[in-house]
Amino acid sequence: MTRKSTPKTSTEAPRVRSAEQIMSLAWQAYGEGRPREAEALCARLVKARPDHAHGWFLRGLAAATLGKPKLALKHFERVRDAPDLLPALAQAGGRALLDLGDVEAALARFQEALSYRADDASTYYFLGLASLRQGAGEEARRFLRQAAMLEPKLGPAHYELGVMALNAGQAAQAVASFSAAVEHMAGSPEALNNLGLAHQSAGDAEAAEASYRRALELNGNYAEAWFNLGVLLRATRSGEANACFSRARKLNPALAEVLPDHDD
Repeated sequence: MTRKSTPKTSTEAPRVRSAEQIMSLAWQAYGEGRPREAEALCARLVKARPDHAHGWFLRGLAAATLGKPKLALKHFERVRDAPDLLPALAQAGGRALLDLGDVEAALARFQEALSYRADDASTYYFLGLASLRQGAGEEARRFLRQAAMLEPKLGPAHYELGVMALNAGQAAQAVASFSAAVEHMAGSPEALNNLGLAHQSAGDAEAAEASYRRALELNGNYAEAWFNLGVLLRATRSGEANACFSRARKLNPALAEVLPDHDD
């Protein structure tokens, strides 16, 4: 009796991806909000190709996104012989330095970035943030306005201009800036909450209420928006205002120190 032979099964060798394929996957992961995956792919790449400048650069960006600015700077230092990366590298390095609190060094890196791209709106935005950290309000306003002029859809620049206007008691300017921020920062309850404050400062209670309620539609656990709505309503609808204050206090007990006296 003969025995049938069974064919041997061969294990398919894992596909070896090229450096370009790995970078493409890493950029896709980073762009889709998966920095850990991007970092892991870049780590694999630079292990095999220690001189891969783009791999080190994206690995640095991923580290910065993960809240590791010191590590990001170490990765950025490994970027060599990549002229195309110089503008982005200068800006990214400045952002990491700003996160570390080294404002002077950050400003220098942002200015370096402008030397490569004189009309880059995002660099002007970060120069504005760094100037704010220095307490240079007028300079910050100038940089932020330049950013908004170069890129009218840059919502964060409008937002910061709104904060500055609100703090300066410029209600109309604050309304304009926060309105632009809301338009270009879809889904931002913070922008809507501050737009409410601006409307309230301008004396438009109806618009302020609408903004607070829109903020709460986006984030029902936004304690500050509940608090601000309560402040707005307490003169005309005390019962509803008290409910807002109670909600705010439960969500953020620290607000109890600034909550007005009321009956739950």
